[in-house]
Amino acid sequence: MKRFSARNVLLSLGMLCLLACSAQAQGVDVAKYFPDNTEMAFSFNVKSVLNSQLFQKHFKDEIDKQIKENTQLQKMMESLSFDPMKDIISVAVTVSKFSVNMGAMPEWEGFMVARGAFNVEKMNGALGALIAAANQSDRVTTSKYGDFLIYEVKDSNSKKTFYATIYDKETIFGSTSKDDITNAIERATGRKTASMNNKFSELMSKARNDNTMWGAMVIPASIRELAKRAPNPDMGDAISKLEAQTMSFHIKDNVKFDVSMYMTEDGAAKQLKEMMDQFKDMASAVALANEQIGAELAEVVNSLQIGNNGKKVSLSGEVKADVADKIVKSLKERGR
Repeated sequence: MKRFSARNVLLSLGMLCLLACSAQAQGVDVAKYFPDNTEMAFSFNVKSVLNSQLFQKHFKDEIDKQIKENTQLQKMMESLSFDPMKDIISVAVTVSKFSVNMGAMPEWEGFMVARGAFNVEKMNGALGALIAAANQSDRVTTSKYGDFLIYEVKDSNSKKTFYATIYDKETIFGSTSKDDITNAIERATGRKTASMNNKFSELMSKARNDNTMWGAMVIPASIRELAKRAPNPDMGDAISKLEAQTMSFHIKDNVKFDVSMYMTEDGAAKQLKEMMDQFKDMASAVALANEQIGAELAEVVNSLQIGNNGKKVSLSGEVKADVADKIVKSLKERGR
């Protein structure tokens, strides 16, 4: 029998926890599971991507082929009774305690809630067999929290420990903090309620929608402080006054996006808007210099709409279907 390594175990857990379903799609408000100190939240509606004409036309056949040719992955999917192309709907990920210093890797804590179709008993059994076969108990272990089995994986590169639990047939929690896992379990069972700060809750309410992806973030103080050292003083000053940001992407055969940036003062917002206008003019000229898809890239740049209202700066645009087709084809040809 082929020996399974810790890498296989990590791949299995990662495959389970990589994606999650949106609150709107399942009728469940996944935000109630988010850690109270959440600073950034992102939701990805994977089903929306998989069903989009852009994915179906350019990526589906290639991914299906890679899965079909990977016999080890197929065996793993069969043992887990799990097909990521069918059993996943979307993902919700949060970040907290984010801090970055010059010359050092960022510090952060992450949390993820996965919603989809999961065979709890079969998955736990298969993962248990993989862990036993890996024979690396110093890196991959399990623990219990009430009736729930928590997987613990130590990453030798980041030195972080990742935790995950299959809560029920529709929900998986993953995190770099065991407390966030147990808190999510408590909230899911109704024994505890969320108490996220009002500032982030209000920001997130501005971002949440049914689109393919939405995101909300309060800009960490460490990033704003680091921005003051930027080579371009004007840009650094603008970023240092960026307080929060929301974003939204919608993918079908085309791609539409909206970004809102909230500054600490009106003057900073006006300054950022002016710099973005200048960048748009330069980017259009640079795009046209591309021999393969210059016209298409220029069309994307020219579609950008930049606005300013008080402390808010908005950016929106669209990559039309025919333009998206040409850009994707060009990128794929370069990657061969």
